[in-house]
Amino acid sequence: MQNKYSNETMELLYERGSCRQFLDKDIPDEVLDEVIGAGLHAATGGNLQPYTIIKISEAKNKEKLVKELEMQSFVQQAPVNLLFCIDFNYIGRWAKASHAPYVATKSSKHFWIAFQDTIIAAQNICTAADSVGLGSVYVGTVESCFMELKEMCNLPDGVFPVVLLSLGYPVKKPIVKNKLGINALVHNEQYKDLQIDELMKLQDEKYDHKQFPASEGNIKQIYEVAEELSGKEYADDMIEFIKSSGHVNMAQRYFGLHYLANWMAAGNSRFIEVLKASGFPWIDGTDFPKKKF
Repeated sequence: MQNKYSNETMELLYERGSCRQFLDKDIPDEVLDEVIGAGLHAATGGNLQPYTIIKISEAKNKEKLVKELEMQSFVQQAPVNLLFCIDFNYIGRWAKASHAPYVATKSSKHFWIAFQDTIIAAQNICTAADSVGLGSVYVGTVESCFMELKEMCNLPDGVFPVVLLSLGYPVKKPIVKNKLGINALVHNEQYKDLQIDELMKLQDEKYDHKQFPASEGNIKQIYEVAEELSGKEYADDMIEFIKSSGHVNMAQRYFGLHYLANWMAAGNSRFIEVLKASGFPWIDGTDFPKKKF
C-alpha cells in the first residue's frame, strides 16, 4: 500500500501523539544532545535565542515537581524533563559587557518575541525527539508554580518559565488524536466565521461525538462554575440545557469539568505580580524611553 504521506517528515508530524507513559530507560547523552541541538537551531528573532533550557533528570527534583508542585505523575516517570524559559539575563549580561543599550526586561515587544522563540525551540525539540523514537508531552501547568520553579531552579531575574517538556521512550505508540483541519482553521485573506451548524459538526467529528453523563456530580460542578462566573440565571440556563439534552457535551466537559472556567479566569493579578517579581517591570504598562518614537 502506498504511503499516504509525501515523505517521512510529513508522516512524523501527522502521526505525532502526546506520550504519558515512559519506559524505565535512560536517554543516551548523545541522543539527548542531538535532540536538544535541533531545538537550538530553530528560528529565532534576530538570531538572539532569548531562552534557556533547564534539564531536570535527578530523581529528587522530578519527585519535587510531582509531589510539591503538583504536576502530573508522568513527569516523575519521564527520564528527562526540559523546562523552557525566556532568558533576558544572559543576553543582558552580554549587552552590558559589550557596552550596548539594552532594555529587554522593560519591553513588552522583546517579551512577545522571546515567548515565540522559546516555544519554537521547544517544538523543534519535540519533533526531533519523535524522529529518534522518543515520546514527549508538553506540561503547561508551569503557570501555577512560577515562583516555586524560580526557587527550585535558581532562576535569576529576567528568566521566566514558559513550558515543560517530558521526554522518554514510550511504553506504546501514543494515540494520534483527531484535529480540526484546513476547512475549519485556515481563512483566506480575512477572518470569516463558520456557520454555527458547520462549526458544531466539525467539533463533534473532532471529538468522535463524545458525550458524558448528566450525573448529579457533573451537574453540580458545572452549576457552581457557571454561577461563580456569571451568576444564577446563567447557571440555571446551562443546567436546563444539559437536562434537556440528557448529557454533558464536550465543551461543557472542557470548561465546566476540566479547565474550570471560574478557575481559569482567576489569577490574572497574581500573574502580573509574578512577572514583576521576576524582573519584568513592563507589565505595569510603563513606557521607559523618555523619547517617544
